[in-house]
Amino acid sequence: MTAAKDKWWKTTWCVHRHDLLLLVGALVAVVAGGALVGFALTDWTAPSALTRLDERLADWFVDIRTPSRTDLATLGAFPADTPVKITITAIVVGLMLWRWRRWHEALFIALTLIFEAMAFITITAIVGRPRPDVDRLLDSPVNSSFPSGHVAAATVYAAFAIVVFWRTRAVWARALAVAVAATIPVAVGLARMYQGMHFFSDVVAGVVLGAVSLVVCRLILGHPDRPIPDVGDPAREASTSDVAAIDFAHAGVVGERVSP
Repeated sequence: MTAAKDKWWKTTWCVHRHDLLLLVGALVAVVAGGALVGFALTDWTAPSALTRLDERLADWFVDIRTPSRTDLATLGAFPADTPVKITITAIVVGLMLWRWRRWHEALFIALTLIFEAMAFITITAIVGRPRPDVDRLLDSPVNSSFPSGHVAAATVYAAFAIVVFWRTRAVWARALAVAVAATIPVAVGLARMYQGMHFFSDVVAGVVLGAVSLVVCRLILGHPDRPIPDVGDPAREASTSDVAAIDFAHAGVVGERVSP
């Protein structure tokens, strides 16, 4: 093992002071924008057609409750529960670091979740929108409803899909990643409305916050500079073999030219 490979945690670090400043600036902008939207929705324009729709949908979800649907809602919201999303992210990040011996993909996933969480906590504290005035199925230490942190976190799971697109050209893997990334926010959003924890507009705002967090971190961190070859990819292996053959032939030609 070479010294460079042995110290990959130093040589592959990809977040520098400039990137951190950009992340902080983006966080301030996202929080400011989210707070403005929240105040416009809950104070400046209320009551409005959207807030009336929010209230009707909140009442409708209460009316359709059954024991089996309640169980499905619990299952649907599960991936975005705080302990679950932290555990999943920690495991995946650890596996990426262990397997690939570089920071980029792991930091992209971790920073996206951290960015979203910080933006959500700040926006919801500033706006302070009350939760729906219905019988709620859950208790929460956070009494503010806007935006939905669960849905924002569920949307951020799309970071895993982005890494899949970076790492493989396999159509089935990409299709599966997109399907999962699209399904989780929908399931979580429906579940949280069913449980009486959020209005419809909170859910939409959560999707937007999660998507913005993804875009911000993707733009700042960029694409991995050194792609890792896919194991078992015949085209990639053939390309690598061709390059090696050309280098070997070139070395032979150079050797002939310099021979006495």
